[in-house]
Amino acid sequence: MFYKKGHLYLSQIFTSFSVWPIVLIGLFLRIVNINAPVLGVHSWRQADTASIARNFLSNNFNFWQPQVNWSGSTNGFVECEFPLYQYLVAHLYKIFGVNEVFARGLSVVFGCLSIIFLFRLIRRVFDIQVAWWGSLFYSILPVCVFYSRSIQPESLMMFLGIFSLERWMAFLDNNNKKNLFFSWLAFTIAVLIKVLPFFWIGIPILITGFQKSLISKYRLYIYPFITILICYIWYSHAYKLGQSTGLTFGLWGSDTDRYSWSVLFEFKYYIDLFIRILLRNFLLLGFPLIVLSIKEVGFNNIFVMGVFSVLLTGFISPVSYGIHEYYQLPMMIFSCPLMGLGFLRLKTSILRNKFLINLFISLLFILSLIILKLDYWDLENPLNQPVWNTADLVKTNTNSSDLIISVTGGDPTLLYLSERKGWLISPVNINEKIISELRNEGAKYIAGSWEVIESYNRFSDITQKKDLTQIFCTSSIYFESSKNACNIQDKSYLVKLR
Repeated sequence: MFYKKGHLYLSQIFTSFSVWPIVLIGLFLRIVNINAPVLGVHSWRQADTASIARNFLSNNFNFWQPQVNWSGSTNGFVECEFPLYQYLVAHLYKIFGVNEVFARGLSVVFGCLSIIFLFRLIRRVFDIQVAWWGSLFYSILPVCVFYSRSIQPESLMMFLGIFSLERWMAFLDNNNKKNLFFSWLAFTIAVLIKVLPFFWIGIPILITGFQKSLISKYRLYIYPFITILICYIWYSHAYKLGQSTGLTFGLWGSDTDRYSWSVLFEFKYYIDLFIRILLRNFLLLGFPLIVLSIKEVGFNNIFVMGVFSVLLTGFISPVSYGIHEYYQLPMMIFSCPLMGLGFLRLKTSILRNKFLINLFISLLFILSLIILKLDYWDLENPLNQPVWNTADLVKTNTNSSDLIISVTGGDPTLLYLSERKGWLISPVNINEKIISELRNEGAKYIAGSWEVIESYNRFSDITQKKDLTQIFCTSSIYFESSKNACNIQDKSYLVKLR
């Protein structure tokens, strides 16, 4: 009797299109490797985020002074985007202790909240069946899963974007100003965390507001101006901080390459971007569903507007958009609902055979698991990452206060994993002059890997390797001793300075 009731209850959950089974599926996928160290895809970005959180803890939670580890002997205050996510992680560290599982856990919480509110958003625009399928796709597709549990602000930003749009649609339904306020608040925080949500959230809201003739009626034009003012205050402060220390993530200025629009005239840029999105975001199978949906609903739909708004951000910051897949991540907020609608239309008109329907969903799920395992989860295994061996060498043979010259290009992963501070430098730039200058500033060791430069970039230049060994192993007044610095067959090296 108990089994029968339980079976009926589970059946009722699925037939009633409840969001909770989807949330459980999404949660299960997102907690895989939740205790993984900062390794793998975008470990450099995760290391910077995690180090700011850890430094908040040691800096008495001074929100206005985010710090990085690659500042050498300086205080490390850096120009960066609004560090709300890092600040929340730091408070979790204060309560539970420093462990990456809590940072990933916070991302998972926002990831699951994103599923719930995306379900509500889709239901407002279409219906509950489309909401169910669209949310299911969002819960299982690889990029949605990974960035909902990585140590990055993306999970929080995605939640704020979805919540802002959902509250906006609620406002359009009932004209309740509380919904308008919460939509604007989430929108503003999202823009503080990342500038580009101003476009991919703002454009769909602006167009739908015009369609409903609400812009003048509620003086909605005031809200984006307030958002711009608040963001100006933060980014002006961040800019001054960067100018005073010389440390920045390259948000603005002529020395950043993220706004190099010349790549927009290269045909290869569009081909590479299209193939990457087709494979990593949609797993091939999702793209025809989106095309089918757009043909049905046309361009006068908030999700279609959203897709093109995200594509527009690629023209604003083309280099970053083309290189870093998390710049394309917001597209999933708008494309998954369209995939849900397309699947339902395909299901009712073509795939009436239950076997074909089950085969389609099973194939999508299997492909997602394969991509997640090969391209994401496996790369978080310390055995697959040479930087882990280097970090262990540094951590074992140096003191926590020792400053390290990390020969890892622009990648701070080594410094973070070894819990040290210091400088980042490329192998090609290592010479006796640089070593002398940094030694005078307090550098104690030089560390790096013979296998990789950045954790994502193989060290394959034999000439550079030989040049390094000649510097490290020739009798010099700069070096006291070395571990594995004279043999490029070893995995890592650590050189002590006099």
